[in-house]
Amino acid sequence: MSIDELARDYERQYNILSAKMDALRPLLCVYTGKDLYLLRKRIKIYYDMACECKNTASLLKGYYGEGELDGCS
Repeated sequence: MSIDELARDYERQYNILSAKMDALRPLLCVYTGKDLYLLRKRIKIYYDMACECKNTASLLKGYYGEGELDGCS
């Protein structure tokens, strides 16, 4: 597997995690109490994982000096 393929894999994982977060966000208006806490925790974990995927993909793209860092804040 080349570095470019690996970067694309990380981008795909970023997109999958982003889609999971998007699907869970509407539930923030529905859940309460402990369920809301657990939902927020799950979304935060997905967000952290997505940021890591995006940062890793960016680093891999720039491995040969071609890309820029554009990770999550």
